[in-house]
Amino acid sequence: MLLRRDATGERDEHIDMTPMVDVVFQLMTFMLFSSQMTGGELVEVPPARHGVGVEQSAATCLTLLEPKAAGDEPQLLLGHGDGPAATLDQARRAVEEGVKQGIRKVILQADGDVSHGKVLEVAAAVSEVEGVTVHVGVQEAEGMP
Repeated sequence: MLLRRDATGERDEHIDMTPMVDVVFQLMTFMLFSSQMTGGELVEVPPARHGVGVEQSAATCLTLLEPKAAGDEPQLLLGHGDGPAATLDQARRAVEEGVKQGIRKVILQADGDVSHGKVLEVAAAVSEVEGVTVHVGVQEAEGMP
């Protein structure tokens, strides 16, 4: 049976938002203290202990040099830093020429100040050539066995 309330009587119906606001603030505080608000940090790469070297004469080499001034783009060179400057398209064409000669490996080396994103951009552009494997060039530390 339905009971009707008196239309003249005041209704005391409201939602208490205090507990919900408390929970939201607690979640915000938790997220603030648990997340790290740091920018891009330098990553120290450990020395390579296991791996097989790639013969330089059997690979196309590309070098990324650090930007000359802040805000500049890194310079892409063909060869081991002694070749001519190149664009991504020119580097891709150089790799294609190497594939025609049977050279299917690419060594990509970069200065420590070159951003990881730029290295990935060059690696992605070069890897568009079919049948090519991209290797990261590293320099052996002095005093390593």
